[in-house]
Amino acid sequence: MTMPVPMFYTKDIFSSSMPYIYFTTFVLVTLNIYTFENVYFHVLHQRIPHYSNKSLTTWFNHQTDLHRWRVLNYYIIRSKGNTSLIESLDLISKTSEMARVFGIEFYHVLSRGSQYRVESMMLRIAKPLNFVAVSPSVHQRSKMQAPECIPLTLEPLSNVYTDPVVVLDFQSLYPSIMIAYNYCFSTCLGRLDHLATAHEGPIKFGCTQLKIPPDLIKKLEKDVTISPNGIVFVKEHIRKGIISRMVEEILNTRLMVKKSMKNCDDKNLLKLLHARQLGLKLIANVTYGYTGANFSGRMPCIEVGDSIVRKARETLEKAIKLIEDTPSWGAKVIYGDTDSIFIQLKGYSKEGAIILGQHIAQVVTENNPKPVKLKFEKVYLPCVLQTKKRYSGFMYESVNQKEPVFDAKGIETVRRDGCSAASKILERSLKILFTTRDVSRVKNYVQTQCRKMLEGKVNLQDFVFAKEYRGMNTYRPGACVPALEIAKKLIQHDHRAEPQSGERVPYIIVCGEPGLPLIQLVRQPLEVLGDSSLRLNTNYYITKAILPPLQRIFSLLGINVFKWYSDLPRVVRYTHHSVPEEKKKGTISQYFNSTNCPVCHSHTKQHLCPQCAADPQLVAVSLNSQLHKLQQTHHRLSQICQSCQGLSDSKFSCISLDCPIMYRVRSAQNDLHKLDNIQEILNNL
Repeated sequence: MTMPVPMFYTKDIFSSSMPYIYFTTFVLVTLNIYTFENVYFHVLHQRIPHYSNKSLTTWFNHQTDLHRWRVLNYYIIRSKGNTSLIESLDLISKTSEMARVFGIEFYHVLSRGSQYRVESMMLRIAKPLNFVAVSPSVHQRSKMQAPECIPLTLEPLSNVYTDPVVVLDFQSLYPSIMIAYNYCFSTCLGRLDHLATAHEGPIKFGCTQLKIPPDLIKKLEKDVTISPNGIVFVKEHIRKGIISRMVEEILNTRLMVKKSMKNCDDKNLLKLLHARQLGLKLIANVTYGYTGANFSGRMPCIEVGDSIVRKARETLEKAIKLIEDTPSWGAKVIYGDTDSIFIQLKGYSKEGAIILGQHIAQVVTENNPKPVKLKFEKVYLPCVLQTKKRYSGFMYESVNQKEPVFDAKGIETVRRDGCSAASKILERSLKILFTTRDVSRVKNYVQTQCRKMLEGKVNLQDFVFAKEYRGMNTYRPGACVPALEIAKKLIQHDHRAEPQSGERVPYIIVCGEPGLPLIQLVRQPLEVLGDSSLRLNTNYYITKAILPPLQRIFSLLGINVFKWYSDLPRVVRYTHHSVPEEKKKGTISQYFNSTNCPVCHSHTKQHLCPQCAADPQLVAVSLNSQLHKLQQTHHRLSQICQSCQGLSDSKFSCISLDCPIMYRVRSAQNDLHKLDNIQEILNNL
């Protein structure tokens, strides 16, 4: 039977996949869920309620028109909120300035890709020089040679380092390589081995062919540079490349803009200059990708793209060799990735490591042509190198910095494919390890958190997963994907409730019958909050989401984190569930009985243990205290929730999954179910 659908059904502009472009491109606001309420809170730092479509329809159709103003006020707040978000993020000015810098239309900044921007700037430089851009077909592109070169990514020496680890980074390495060695479409003569047959006819070049007279090759033999992978380019005094000219102008202009920002006092002008330098930075970083986009590129040329990558790799290799071949530094390279170098300095202090790191960067810079520049970025003390692109540590950026900053890359503390509980526990464990260097304290902390989860003393919001939904037609038949499972349930209730493609769908894993597939344990957060018979699957969260990230790090120290969990006693605390008759068989929690005394929490098969039953006065005081605490907590949370909604109503209609108060209010409402059972015990004393 199909359910009646609400009259009010909306999708805010900030809950679709388009805002993801805004946040990643302009303001770098990284969130687990991009709902309107969550974005509003993190940008404007205000909480606003969210009501279901059913509630809005009920209020609007109320017989006395008593609640219709709630609907109007709700949409007025959201309309103003969208405008406030646009103003706060300065989207109009930033998009306008980027359109001006790139030379494209306003909407194309948001809707078109990076190749469109690069081509717009490149063609504006190429046209006055009488160059015409090649436009290869898909068939021509498919015949182009495959890429041969990949960036240098060393396998790190995985360990926990208590000595300073200096991180050096090449500034804009790929753009600098293009400028320093004049790599461009217009300066490339093709592969060295092909030039020997140039007298026989056109040679293969990218997606097309290149015809070079033999006498011209002879004339230019002393005015060319050869890339490490055997591609020939003419030097700058013969012809300056279009791409190298464009990137050089971009970087020089960005430096001028940043200098102007330091002396600017006008806030509006400062915003404009910031948007301009941001646009220039983005376009410089994606120029290499334009040359090497061999699958869907507008004008790919693998000879140019491979040359840039191979020369950057050679530059990094030479820097590593120079560092390790200088005995006076006593440096050891423990990791390298594309344009960065991690150097271990044994026996150095933080200040000494920073000074030596700056000296090393200066020496390496002097051994490379301009504008290739190696910069000192930071010092980690201590740090953990886990695997490629996965590391964390306490970061220092200057000699005068006293307090470190926790920095992490690639691990679960910054990833969004897990739950908040795993991220928080991992980050806190690492901070304890870095601060105290005592693994026993980490063990006590992890065991305490596991014990709280087993006892149910946790916030449900920390255990919400949010995964991207790709659309109903993109999954294979029978795919077991939690986001897809939630979407199917929503569509059964209302066909308009399907999440948009790219939207992050929240869900929770609950307990179930033995042998039940995991996909059948997926529930919506609101469903778990509204049904007291559903319990959090703590064993799954601990063993599958929380302990594995810890194990990957602490295994470097020879520690088995899973043993910490197995050493914990399995304690079942006092709970009470009222299960309707039609739900007598469903989940494990519905077969769960009280096995602990509500006063002393000791194991018992009765309502009270024998020791507490012998002291009725203690039982009465303890249970009355519990009653008062439950009622007081519910009352205080209700006041907070009602003040946010602007209502003095006993019904809590807000269903904002991003608000921590909503979870606590629903939890307090479920705790009120214990009142009848406690009152029954008091009456039987």
